[in-house]
Amino acid sequence: MDLTAAQWQLLGELVSAALTDPSRSVDSTATAVARGLDPRLFPTDAALLTWMKLAEHSGDQLTATDLGAALHYRRLQESLELRLSEVARYAAANESSVPRFARTVRRLAEGSLAFADAMRESRRTA
Repeated sequence: MDLTAAQWQLLGELVSAALTDPSRSVDSTATAVARGLDPRLFPTDAALLTWMKLAEHSGDQLTATDLGAALHYRRLQESLELRLSEVARYAAANESSVPRFARTVRRLAEGSLAFADAMRESRRTA
């Protein structure tokens, strides 16, 4: 999905809790700013998310739809998978310098080793 960073952020905030258009009141503006949103972008971004069926209006509140929540969590999952992959690749690249630690990190990242077992293994080698 090709959303801007501000639109992804708004969608993520809507998954957490509904928002009122910041142009409606000072309190709504303060809430949007406190949540890291740009009140000037809100109307345009909210309209696009609504048009894409990722958000919907319920009274004066804007909320994420089920589709919007699913898209948000899918993007979050993909970014976490990428980070985990980078950790495993880092461990593999450094395996020759600290073999046991690197193998433990890689196995932990792959899910073939439980965290408690990894901690026990590191205590045995210390």
